[in-house]
Amino acid sequence: MASRGLESYPRPGVTVDLALLTVVGASDTNPELRLLVQDRADPRGRALPGGFIRERWTVARTAEDVLRRKVGIEPRDDIRPRLLRLFDDPDRDDRTWAISAGHSVSLHESDLATAAGDLVPVTRAGTLLDEGPLLFDHDEIVAAAVESLRERYEIRFRYVDIHPDPDGFLPEPFTLHQLRKVHEAVVGDELHKDNFNRRMKPMLEPVLRDGEPVLATNLRGRPAALYRRAR
Repeated sequence: MASRGLESYPRPGVTVDLALLTVVGASDTNPELRLLVQDRADPRGRALPGGFIRERWTVARTAEDVLRRKVGIEPRDDIRPRLLRLFDDPDRDDRTWAISAGHSVSLHESDLATAAGDLVPVTRAGTLLDEGPLLFDHDEIVAAAVESLRERYEIRFRYVDIHPDPDGFLPEPFTLHQLRKVHEAVVGDELHKDNFNRRMKPMLEPVLRDGEPVLATNLRGRPAALYRRAR
């Protein structure tokens, strides 16, 4: 019996879809986790930015093309999309058989200042505020991206692999209060102040000037010490 050639097997289209996450107002008193959503014309609706992998292209090249062509930002070397998983429900796209390599990308608010789309707030439940169902299965990609991000920022039930602002939303230097507020914005819940400070301080170093701690004087309340991530 002759063996079947590879061309006899049906092949799905493969897309790269990006859940772009940022914390708006990271240095302010009420930072907010948001995610980029775009309008589409064909099919009409709201969706994450994404695109099909072209012939002989890699996933990484496709992700860069989506950021540049669909989102309108220039990908830097330190922008590293994280693969969430493959979304492969055969009925996820009415137009064709398509598998999505869903990724999350954490960006500074300033990176998205000129981005095409809307930065939609993420609710405490991990859904998008006042946003109807997204096209395809993009709501599943959003849920996976938010869950993955929150796992990196959750410290209450973890004792290893904890980092201050692991995705780098908050510019340095910062106060412990600002750092805690960013963690709270991501996890969608309040964190105990003293416990948070105690667990973060070993991974931070104070900003010093002439051997003395530098204090933030442009914030409300008493001047607070400024920190950087420990080198």
